Amino acid sequence: MNINEILGKKIIDKNIKDLAKIAEMTFNTETFKISKIYGSVGNPLSKKYYPIEPSEIIGFGDYLQVSLTQEDCEKNKLDKIPTSEEKDATINEIIGKKVLNTKGNDNGRVSGINLDFEEKIITGLTIELPNTSSFGKKNIMTITKNDIAGIGDYILINKVIKSEETEDKKEETEDKEEETEDEEEKVEVSIE
Repeated sequence: MNINEILGKKIIDKNIKDLAKIAEMTFNTETFKISKIYGSVGNPLSKKYYPIEPSEIIGFGDYLQVSLTQEDCEKNKLDKIPTSEEKDATINEIIGKKVLNTKGNDNGRVSGINLDFEEKIITGLTIELPNTSSFGKKNIMTITKNDIAGIGDYILINKVIKSEETEDKKEETEDKEEETEDEEEKVEVSIE
């Protein structure tokens, strides 16, 4: 499931009352487990946030149901989402982050995050490859959490991603070399 399908979903409390909307999530950058969900309430100028632990989730479908009440959440209400700790990252910190391979080459930017909400774990990232859009079409690739070597100012992956454009140019070069070889053979044959 893509993170865009989750952000903005309504959160209901254990009494089946509207509580908030999912605004943000944090996850551990080593285990990829979701560590906290933040629900937002109020208008954009006076928005408040309810921190929700993954263990407090009792159901997920069209709505996210939690084992809390409105009163429980009011006790822990925050004015803003706290900055992430050392081994945690927020979804919004990851979206748009540059992806590098282990050779230090730019492999694009994170355009999406995939997760298994039942297991409460990030399963992979969607990467928009650099300089590969042609006529408005974006070339994207999905990598799994096993492909990620580390997350910091950049995301380091342990594989080299080759764009289709690079592959197409390589094939064109190989085709031209074959044509040149064929032409050389034809020239040799016609000289006899």
